[in-house]
Amino acid sequence: MQITLKSTALVLPILLAGCNGAFWGNLVVLGVTVGIFLGTLSLGRSSKSTSTGDDGASSTSSRS
Repeated sequence: MQITLKSTALVLPILLAGCNGAFWGNLVVLGVTVGIFLGTLSLGRSSKSTSTGDDGASSTSSRS
């Protein structure tokens, strides 16, 4: 029952807006914006873990 109410609440504004071109254009721009945002968040992430724990920055130094 709750899924039906939630889906109706999500679809109702779109149905009430009709087929207005500006409305659909705004939805497309919003989708592109969200895609760019999520793409920005994923920058710098590697697909698999490559850290071995030995990055060369140890806390002890060996001075002679």
